[in-house]
Amino acid sequence: MENNIQYLAIIKPDRWVMSDTMRMKIRCKREYGWDSSPPHFTVLDIIQPASNEERLIKCFERNVSNISTFQINVCGFDYFSRSTYTLYVKLKEEKEFSEMAKYIKKFLKPILKSVKYYPPHYNTKNAHLTIAKGIPEFEFLKAWSRWENVEYESSTIANSILLLRRPFASVNFRYDVIGEYPFLQTGPLDTQMSLF
Repeated sequence: MENNIQYLAIIKPDRWVMSDTMRMKIRCKREYGWDSSPPHFTVLDIIQPASNEERLIKCFERNVSNISTFQINVCGFDYFSRSTYTLYVKLKEEKEFSEMAKYIKKFLKPILKSVKYYPPHYNTKNAHLTIAKGIPEFEFLKAWSRWENVEYESSTIANSILLLRRPFASVNFRYDVIGEYPFLQTGPLDTQMSLF
């Protein structure tokens, strides 16, 4: 059986939003013991056979440069509740982020191989900046009242995507950086021009 690789494409916030977010993450760790990853906005999370990596990277190199730089405005806090809770900073307006994620989905779809039980995930809605995740319900509900009315507003510029990879396994390995792909707005967002 071929080895699968997990790929994560992210946008890193600028140093001011990064600093604000790190303070929030440190507070969550100190006060509640909650962990989280380094600050980032997830664009996509996919599993692919290792044999498809070269094709995936070339597709990224050809197409990400067509994306225009845009501003991400963040405002206030919200949460996801599944089996555990995730506390995050929400986007004030998701339109540009969503359009960018849809464009990436459109140019990647023809080259991705199907991996049973692991469909690709593109952040076309509910983009966010995670503060803490994996929080048990009783802990989260106790702490939420301290976060729900906190005012926080800032903005950052999205001008590149980092593509990361790690072996797909039951153990969570650290991600390695494949490359950083700048938004150069060098052409129209026409995926048919550059897929093959």
